[in-house]
Amino acid sequence: MNTPQKRSQVYQLLRRESADIVLLQETHFRHQHIPNVFSKHYPIWHHVSYSSAARGVSIGVSKNIPFVLEDKMYDPEGRYLFIRGNIASSKFTIANLYAPNSGQIAWLIRAFRTLKSFGEGLLVLGGDLNLTLDPSKDSSSTNRSHSYRQLRRLYLALSDLGVSDVWRLLYPEERDYTFHSQAHDTYQRLDYLFMTNHMLPYVVGASIGNILVSDHAPVSVIVKMHDVPSRSQIWRLNETILEDESCKKSLDQCLNYYFKENDLDKMDRVTLWEAHKVVIRGELISLGTKIKKDRQKQLLFLMSQISRLETLHKGYRSSEVLESLGRLREQVRDLLNIKTAKVIRSLRFKQYLHGVIGVLDSFPLCSRDKGRGPLSMRSNLIQEPDL
Repeated sequence: MNTPQKRSQVYQLLRRESADIVLLQETHFRHQHIPNVFSKHYPIWHHVSYSSAARGVSIGVSKNIPFVLEDKMYDPEGRYLFIRGNIASSKFTIANLYAPNSGQIAWLIRAFRTLKSFGEGLLVLGGDLNLTLDPSKDSSSTNRSHSYRQLRRLYLALSDLGVSDVWRLLYPEERDYTFHSQAHDTYQRLDYLFMTNHMLPYVVGASIGNILVSDHAPVSVIVKMHDVPSRSQIWRLNETILEDESCKKSLDQCLNYYFKENDLDKMDRVTLWEAHKVVIRGELISLGTKIKKDRQKQLLFLMSQISRLETLHKGYRSSEVLESLGRLREQVRDLLNIKTAKVIRSLRFKQYLHGVIGVLDSFPLCSRDKGRGPLSMRSNLIQEPDL
């Protein structure tokens, strides 16, 4: 998550899934070097990092969720983060874990004990446990790194927290995975979402997504909460519409038709001008919606192809299928980078408006590279003429 491109790709996928509470692992932020991860859709972020660019977990809350923080607890080693607060009239504890590659069970049991003393209210627990809870169903390999006796200790610790594995509860016999090891050509379900048993009647669904911008697949759970108020939406112009020739032609035709039909002698000039704003705004909304739908349709097609090939590869381990998956995932990233380029340009323009040209050393998208002269953009996504 250290590069603007990766952050933008993650934000877009989160928005596409309408995620309200986000648990990220392996963010790889370093102490004192956490970049600005602000997003207008996810204004609340809590992070814990490590001394090197490794580990790290983050919890994000959407602007649609009225979360009020009460307290938080984190691991100095950058492996867990617990936050406690209120959503509407309910108290929640949200816990995010990233277990080590060895000694997972002992580490998780200690973390669960800490969580139990910290937590209050309804508990949402998720993360990368770096192990399979049920090796017979959660792994494509017959090799087992933990015995059932060892795993039983972990089951008891989860039971003591009063939580359940939501995806497995809904799909008790299904085999699906969240991680593919290319070195061993095996699949495993390492990523989990647990919820307090009291919340289970309100669970609408759960799913495992596709591996796209990470080497893990996202796990999602939908919970229906009736006391969370909805937010009103504010329309803003998508200025990229003005760069599309077909859109400009459509706008030109709309304006010509409007003034031809309404520019009459009896029409008040102020009314004519103000009404034209409403008409052109409606046309802009229509064009923007069409562009967005076309892009979403293309993204949905690519993701359906990825889902089909992932299912095929989980069963047959074909190298040709794996290569096809790599190409499709690259196309998804290219499609997401269209939005990234827009965000970068918007940030540059805001910096220009605020008069910070000349002090761009503080601008997170620029840096002074050795041997390359003055300022160079870290992103090569766009090249624009001087503003």
